Amino acid sequence: MNADFYNQIAKSNASTDCRNNLKKLVFDNSNLLVDLVKMAINISDKNNHKAVWIVEMIAETDTLLLQPFLTDLIESFSKHKHESAIRGMSRVAYFIATSKIISTTENQNEKIIEYCLDGLIDAAKVAPKVYNMYTLSFYTAKYEWLKEELKNIIEKDFATQSAGYKAAAREVLRKI
Repeated sequence: MNADFYNQIAKSNASTDCRNNLKKLVFDNSNLLVDLVKMAINISDKNNHKAVWIVEMIAETDTLLLQPFLTDLIESFSKHKHESAIRGMSRVAYFIATSKIISTTENQNEKIIEYCLDGLIDAAKVAPKVYNMYTLSFYTAKYEWLKEELKNIIEKDFATQSAGYKAAAREVLRKI
């Protein structure tokens, strides 16, 4: 691993400028992407959530760059415990699932669906739940059985959730 790059991530903060600078550094030096993904999926690294922030931005901006790392990223989704990493990985899952540029295997789709269902049921924060809902609603076009499952989960939790969750839930229910 590039020590200078690791130290830059370790010293980073959640500010948009800081994250954008690191994303730009990776875009300008594509060889750093391997180190970034390794750090992001290494849940024993105390700074992995900071690497997840950058992976999340890359997923949003240029998902195709993550194609070689899909299996490792998807395998790591459910292992993250840091709230910031959970939020980031829920967005990465969303961008991977909805990408028109990359393709996922049936097995990868199943793992993403399982991760999103678990995240929607668990007592996670609102943002990951919302991204999990959006990802699952995307998959309902391909997996008919998921519509009823998603609808049941949303309706069961609706009354006890925040206004943000309820707004997203209404949107998802309209779509499916």
